Amino acid sequence: HNDADGICSGVAMEKAIVPLIEKLNPSNDAQYYYFKRSPSKAPFYELEDVVKDLSFALEDQERHGQKLPLIVLLDNGSTEEDIVALMQAKIYDIEVVVIDHHSPGELLTKDERDGEIYGATVAVDEYVDCHVNPYLVGGDSQLTAGALATEVAHLINPNVTETIKHLPAIAALGDKAECGEVVQYLELASQKGFEKEHLAKIAECVDFEAYFLRFMNGRGIMDTILAVDNIDKHEKMINALYKEYQKRVDTQLKAALPNIKRTQLENGIYFNLIDVEKYAHKFTFPAPGKTCGFVHDSVKQELGEDKPIVTLGHGPDFGVFRATDAVNEQYGFNVNEIVSKMIELVPQAGIDGGGHECAGSIKYIEGLGEEVLSKVVKEIQSLSKN
Repeated sequence: HNDADGICSGVAMEKAIVPLIEKLNPSNDAQYYYFKRSPSKAPFYELEDVVKDLSFALEDQERHGQKLPLIVLLDNGSTEEDIVALMQAKIYDIEVVVIDHHSPGELLTKDERDGEIYGATVAVDEYVDCHVNPYLVGGDSQLTAGALATEVAHLINPNVTETIKHLPAIAALGDKAECGEVVQYLELASQKGFEKEHLAKIAECVDFEAYFLRFMNGRGIMDTILAVDNIDKHEKMINALYKEYQKRVDTQLKAALPNIKRTQLENGIYFNLIDVEKYAHKFTFPAPGKTCGFVHDSVKQELGEDKPIVTLGHGPDFGVFRATDAVNEQYGFNVNEIVSKMIELVPQAGIDGGGHECAGSIKYIEGLGEEVLSKVVKEIQSLSKN
């Protein structure tokens, strides 16, 4: 996925795998033939991604006699939305590994001992060869893909452990993850001289640069930003990018904040609605999802992190959710459940979407946008405290 968590995952893998390719194949450009890192715009493996991957793979097979590749999906690949793309890859018997932390949906089978889940299967498992996800062992999305991929990278090539050991901390801060492991990863990063404030800046600069790189991997640039290579240029790069990042976020918030419709619902949830199509700059950073996140953070700062707050940023044919953990814990708020409910309630709106419990999106047909949004608001109003 084309965000700080996903890119940390990809770079960790790249740093582990490329030296092994060079060791096995003395050709100067072997790494470019045998390894591709490709960011995905959506937080799932969509048809656009698989078509690109298959085209490269089949062309390389025909022109150069190469084997079909192993596809490793990082920070996506777990959900039912991934299945259509994965089915295409499986037609060619391509092996697929998924390392993700998105909710994979209903557990179909599970090995439960003493109330603990030790192994579970989900819908996507039929189409992948190996699936790593905290939800399959009773965990949740707070353990990020960046952390999991870095651990796997360390197992593949222990020689790069020192180079990549600060990446899980950047991934966690980029995804606003909070759990015991995050504290440990921050401690590991501080041993390398990276303090939390600087790591957060790195995460924000990765997101900023990723917006402009779009589908390019930005190999050298991302290495500099993440301080895994070109270390001498790292500080200058972060300073330059972070100033511009702040400037653009401030400009966007000046337009958006005065136009939030704020209300406290009868059930106690603080609900914020913002039309990010009308009251935000278009076709620039931050994009609608990020803008919604910044608006949500601003309200959260004002009201307090422990308050049940839901922010919905919407356009003509999409909505973006951000919510505090308190809403999930106290009211059972879950973006995936809301999307599923809307599919049932407005079947003609062509709804899809999802994400994490407290951060995700919904897409629908523009003509039915008002109906979908009003039903979303009613659904949030109907939530009651546990």
